[in-house]
Amino acid sequence: MALENGQKIDRIALATAGILLALVVFRMATIVLGDYELYADEAQYWRWSRTLDWGYYSKPPMVAWVISASTSVFGHGEWAIRMPAPILHTIAAGAIFLLGRAMYGVTAGSLAALGYALMPGVIVSSAVISTDGVLLPFWCIGLCLYWRLREQELGLVGAGLLGAVVGAAFLSKYAALYFGIGIALTTLIDLETRRSVLSRKGLVAGLVATAVFAPHLLWNLAHDFSTVSHTVDNANLGGPLFNLENLPKFLADQMGVFGPIGFLALLGGVFVFPRKARPHIARRDRWLLCFILPVLVIICLQSVLSRAHANWAATAYPAASVLVTAWLLRAERNRPLWLAIAGVTLLAFQLAPDVTMTLKLGVGIGAAIIILAIGAAVSWRPAGLLVASLGLHALLMVSAGALFASPPAVTAALGVDNALKRVRGWEAATQQVAHAAVSIDATAILVDEREVWHGIDYYGRDRLPAPLIAWRRNAGVKSFSENRPMTDDIDDTVLLASYRPGFRPRIRSDFERMERIGEVRIPLGERSNGCLIERRLVLYRLSGFAPQPRTADWEAEFDGLQEAPNPACPPVR
Repeated sequence: MALENGQKIDRIALATAGILLALVVFRMATIVLGDYELYADEAQYWRWSRTLDWGYYSKPPMVAWVISASTSVFGHGEWAIRMPAPILHTIAAGAIFLLGRAMYGVTAGSLAALGYALMPGVIVSSAVISTDGVLLPFWCIGLCLYWRLREQELGLVGAGLLGAVVGAAFLSKYAALYFGIGIALTTLIDLETRRSVLSRKGLVAGLVATAVFAPHLLWNLAHDFSTVSHTVDNANLGGPLFNLENLPKFLADQMGVFGPIGFLALLGGVFVFPRKARPHIARRDRWLLCFILPVLVIICLQSVLSRAHANWAATAYPAASVLVTAWLLRAERNRPLWLAIAGVTLLAFQLAPDVTMTLKLGVGIGAAIIILAIGAAVSWRPAGLLVASLGLHALLMVSAGALFASPPAVTAALGVDNALKRVRGWEAATQQVAHAAVSIDATAILVDEREVWHGIDYYGRDRLPAPLIAWRRNAGVKSFSENRPMTDDIDDTVLLASYRPGFRPRIRSDFERMERIGEVRIPLGERSNGCLIERRLVLYRLSGFAPQPRTADWEAEFDGLQEAPNPACPPVR
């Protein structure tokens, strides 16, 4: 019997590894075959990767290091910049398998790993390079090693590895702070964890984590804590501090990140599900919740106080993948649960942005029917929800991959062009802006939008005819694109490629002469209502740079003013 059980475990582990390998190959192929350009954040990270450092304007350094490693081997094409993303998420899924197997058994580990790999947020994150995609592998490995520390399965070398992984997580994104909160809570509520953390091994892990992260702290100290300051600014707590209407949207977004079935099961497990678990299993549940609930509660609070982007709670879902799997595997038959999840899933699809109502309704109804069909087939056992979730997410992944490789005519027919506009048209826009700069013999190219700066910076790399400079509305630097001072190169003839009509009167005040010479209009597809989408840059010849003091009076002088505003979106004939 022991041999048979061992063989079964090995078969499940091998099958899981095979599926994860197939997923990463599919995702790598999609990236190579896809014809989408970099969006602004990816282009920004690429720019950082050209000069390696211990920190950058708005983020810790790991994402730049990862891109540098990839581009040093494969070159600087879009696919080479994005290629680490699916590999890193596959590593994360492997760590989730090991964690789930150690805590609840090999079946739970396998389903949790596949649930993570097919999570909608991971599907998207595997197609782009982002700080979340770089953070999550370290987070998942850290969870696995931390559990092994709790179980007395790590030696001093393993404890040092845990510290190195946690330090690397902090070098990836400051959201790793939630890992520290999880450590504090598990130490507080769990005796075995407390003994491990307060041991010599825990001390080694803490010292190594500090040593790994310390160079970034020193970099911030030498750069006026620019990364920390940007993170604080990003919280946007300067406005009205009670926006309860943001909370439902944030929760709906989480269904899009974790998947509607998984997120509803998570909420049900916390608030509704009657869970009959032996004490040692219940302690494991609570241990994982320490890495889930603080993230969700804090970001929910942030959404009410100001705003919260959908991905800000991403670190809750590695542990949630394991916990939800364990809950559903041991839950009793429950037909109302299936009906509720099918109904909410149908509604959740109606909240998808930038997609036609017909597509949303059709996909939502189809998903609800599939859920109910699977529920009937498994006699309404909640474990079947794992199959339903994996099936729906796999279908979503294949559809997204096909969409990524589809020509614009297909995306227009599906009504998703608006969702893709940020990854289109930068090469064409850069070529036209460069041509205009040559035609007026410009000594600098000035832009008034960070996304435009990063798009032109990447697609004009090593071939722009003049330095690229971002105009500053504020006295200080408010984005990485504004790091280059507005001096020297803009004392002569300057080409302004302006994206923002409301900034143009202010820019005019900074120059003695400002003459409109044309515009760039790049078609990006169609909106779901039939309107054309385009990237429009109005071109000006500037000279006589005489910057105005950035005072409150100067700012108020131009309130509500626009120059050459964008025309109303005309319907397609």
